[in-house]
Amino acid sequence: MVYFSWGGNTRTVANHIHDLVGGDIVEVETVVPYPDTYEEVTQIAPGELESDYRPELKTKVENMDEYDTLIVGTPIWGGHLTPAMKSFLAGYDLSGKSIAPFCTHGGSGTAQSVSDIRSVCPNSTILGSLAVYGSQAENSRGDVEKWLEQIGILKNN
Repeated sequence: MVYFSWGGNTRTVANHIHDLVGGDIVEVETVVPYPDTYEEVTQIAPGELESDYRPELKTKVENMDEYDTLIVGTPIWGGHLTPAMKSFLAGYDLSGKSIAPFCTHGGSGTAQSVSDIRSVCPNSTILGSLAVYGSQAENSRGDVEKWLEQIGILKNN
């Protein structure tokens, strides 16, 4: 699993997933960190999204060929995948891999994030997605479990 989390909500959901399925977990980190305040992030995010900015990342996965399925998590910024996650996905040839996207949001659901993933990973299979309202991240374990069962990653007992 790979995720980017600015405010912690996406990390919380990622940890629920990791508790349920195990495996490797990688947090995407940018070389230049995003500002600490929500107001500052909301001021820079629109320009980054509009220009298709892809920040340089500290995060590298050396053994990407070993994975058939990636669970990919991101907050929704301005209705889209975050620039950091777009950078990450664009940095690998994910052809033939399955991608299970999840996001945290403030009311938009998955918005354009799934089509953003499709545009960056045109030769990947996109599995069903999960959208978690940010303030519900802590209490989302049941929804996460249902989603993982629906997409075939977690088997019913």
